[in-house]
Amino acid sequence: MFFFTKLAGALLKPLSLVVIALLVGLLMAAFTRFRRTGLALMGVTTLALALISWWPVSNSLMAPLEGVYTPIEVSAPDGAVGQVLPSDVAAIVVLGGGAVDDPSLPVSAQLSATSLQRLIEGIRLWRMRPDALLITSGALPRGRSQAAIAADMAVALGVPRRQIRMLPAARNTEEEAAAYAEWVNTRDDNTAGLRQPLLVSSASHLPRAIAAFDHEGIEPRPAPTAHRAIPQQFARPGDFAPSADDLRTTEAAWHEYLGRVWAWLRGRE
Repeated sequence: MFFFTKLAGALLKPLSLVVIALLVGLLMAAFTRFRRTGLALMGVTTLALALISWWPVSNSLMAPLEGVYTPIEVSAPDGAVGQVLPSDVAAIVVLGGGAVDDPSLPVSAQLSATSLQRLIEGIRLWRMRPDALLITSGALPRGRSQAAIAADMAVALGVPRRQIRMLPAARNTEEEAAAYAEWVNTRDDNTAGLRQPLLVSSASHLPRAIAAFDHEGIEPRPAPTAHRAIPQQFARPGDFAPSADDLRTTEAAWHEYLGRVWAWLRGRE
């Protein structure tokens, strides 16, 4: 089931759908009597690709997902106070976001940009509560796990190895939630603080992640990061043109919407 859900997710990406539609249009135009229909399909698909690669569209899709939770802040030197880090934090869980096990690369390059952003935020929060445990998570098809690579990166950035725990077998968000709940439930000491960890993930992914942990009996506190719907204006020439980065924002938002629908169909939303 895991393989087929990942395959379906890959095929249903906006760029995958665009490529499929372009190929269908090309085949219709070249090899059937529906040439005009094929050309029309290619034209509409090209326009759709331009739109989903443009920041007003990508930001509009992403902003509702990222606006659910407020980023955690601390008291500023001038006395201004945002959302203060809770005093009873016992664990900071950093969800995986992709990695590659390649010893020829520095450990920072083995983590995806998303994973690195999540880990840096987790370490930033850990520095405010250095007695808390930093939990890294995520599996890989081969080699070391995402969790192990992230743990090595955390150690390189000053987190003592003794303060790190790993969930190296979890392949997706639901497995991460289940693995953390199992780890907490098998401990013999006081787990009250561990049942309300800070959960660090991309702002768009966090609502689905919170629901997955709630389903396992864990009550995480959200710590969003890696925001992509950054407010913009038509201030530069590049703001009028599509970009690959905006396309990635659209794909990230689309992935979350599909994930929430899939969770809802199985009664986990």
